[in-house]
Amino acid sequence: MKIAFAKVANKNIDFELKDKNLNFSGVLKRLDPKLVECLGKMKGEISYICDRCGCEMTLPVDQDVKLVLSDGVYIDKENELSDTMEFFDGNIDLNEVFKSELEAFKSDYFYCKNCRNL
Repeated sequence: MKIAFAKVANKNIDFELKDKNLNFSGVLKRLDPKLVECLGKMKGEISYICDRCGCEMTLPVDQDVKLVLSDGVYIDKENELSDTMEFFDGNIDLNEVFKSELEAFKSDYFYCKNCRNL
């Protein structure tokens, strides 16, 4: 789902994306002419491989998402080091945001119930 930066004006835009057993929903809010804030939540479950024993497991996902989306190169004037994604075609690609946040979540270590107590 792509939304033009220009469409996020004074009115907030709600969004919702679904992928199998996972849902990503939230709101886009204009911060300034080049920046939009994405406030959302990923909720559901995904198949995952235990990082210790390698067995398959179902991993619950309940993750808040707070990102700044930039129309072009982001210049951090106040040295805030915010979580920012840059887009260069004038559009916000929410599928890309969803995929990126899911991969960031999966980059942590997760153990199955048998390995948690080892």
